Amino acid sequence: MLRRLWSRTQTSLTSRLIISHVAVAIMVLGIALGISNITFRNYLVSSQIKSLVQQGQTLSRVMEGYFSGTLYRPYAAYLIHMVQGTLNDRVYVLDNTGEIIFATGNSKLPPAPWSRSVLAHVLINGQEFQGVLEGGNRRPEATAGIPVIINGQVAGGVFLEAPLSSSNKTASSLTELLLVGELASIVMAAILAYGFSKRLTRPLLSLRHTVSNMGRVNDQEQTHATVEGPQEVRDLAQEFNRMSDRIDLQMVQLRKEAEVRDTLLAHVAHDLRTPLTSIRGFLEAIRDHMVEGPGLDRAVDVAWEETLRLKRLVDRLLAATRIQSGIGSKSPVLVSTWIETTLERVTPLSEESHHPLIWRQRDDAVILAVEDYLVEALINVIDNAAKWAPPDTPITIDTLFSEEAGEISVVVKDEGPGIPPDMLDHVFERFVTGDKARRGSSGLGLSIVHEVMEQHQGRVRAMNDPGGGALIIMTLPVLESGQP
Repeated sequence: MLRRLWSRTQTSLTSRLIISHVAVAIMVLGIALGISNITFRNYLVSSQIKSLVQQGQTLSRVMEGYFSGTLYRPYAAYLIHMVQGTLNDRVYVLDNTGEIIFATGNSKLPPAPWSRSVLAHVLINGQEFQGVLEGGNRRPEATAGIPVIINGQVAGGVFLEAPLSSSNKTASSLTELLLVGELASIVMAAILAYGFSKRLTRPLLSLRHTVSNMGRVNDQEQTHATVEGPQEVRDLAQEFNRMSDRIDLQMVQLRKEAEVRDTLLAHVAHDLRTPLTSIRGFLEAIRDHMVEGPGLDRAVDVAWEETLRLKRLVDRLLAATRIQSGIGSKSPVLVSTWIETTLERVTPLSEESHHPLIWRQRDDAVILAVEDYLVEALINVIDNAAKWAPPDTPITIDTLFSEEAGEISVVVKDEGPGIPPDMLDHVFERFVTGDKARRGSSGLGLSIVHEVMEQHQGRVRAMNDPGGGALIIMTLPVLESGQP
């Protein structure tokens, strides 16, 4: 159980944050404790040495009377005892030869640790000395040496020494108090770290919960994370929401494509079944010798027409697939070349359907395009116009260049009944035929036109001419200096 708890602690972000905060607090407070201990000791030792120097200066003034002969030895010893009092230090009075004249104070202190250089510094050079020297028991002691100067000459010196145990003890006591305070601070830091860590991880836990619910919520609901917490977590939540929106959009598109695919299969099955049924029926009649003479010729003609109808349907499906895949490289194309190529291909069909093609206004420009795609699109527009226009009525084509907009429009007009107003916004959608009873219409022609225009950064729109008939307007951007 303890191992599982420890493993969970190692993997939990909250636990790691708490451990990190506490570790940092311990490290910082430990460094502060060490620095404080050193600072306390140095300060207390400096204060102790400074106190010895002040006491030594007082005793030096007392000993001036002794070395000048105005103060007898017993009185001098008495004054030294009075000044030294009950302090835990030891006082030595030396003459200028280094001989000890008086020694008083803490008798437990070892003999004086004075070296020749220290004695020379005070008794010969007449300068004060203060510092820490190692005593006879090899323990450091605070020391001070004050020269006694009479008439400009060094008559002797007052030397003081005191153990550092009191300073060390005081420093240790202060360090212990500081340690207790730091332990309390560590506990407080752990409590605060727990609170802060919970607050920091709450947005992440919420985000994790949101992610875990992806795919479980209703298809109509969007999975969005709450944008809260630190800026980094907020940025992460926003990125997640954007990703969720993209996924939702892609799912909607996939559903639409699936619906379109199912609809396409249904339409294709229906459109293939009808002519195949007719062909099969007439072929069975021919095989069983049920028709002869003119009836036989009529059966063959109908079967042939249904075969052509099947071919046109298959060709249109293949064209739609090829155009939607975007296969083909764009190159500069003259609009006049595009129109002429299209008219060459559809003239036989227009003659058969008795719809003369008239190219009236002939503005020209250069566009960047896949010419085969444009030809297929224009054929579909003309074919759609021929289906709806009455026989022997013309289909007109106008190419209109707009230099200001940098565009050229190809307008195809028929003399048919026009487009119902409620269908104007839907004629470029797949499988929209307008009149479901009309044979030979798969509802793919104008959707192919819309796809081609989008691939060429153009647009297509449908409208009714006030004078009668429908207008299909294809607009494409021209290349710079594209007007020949």
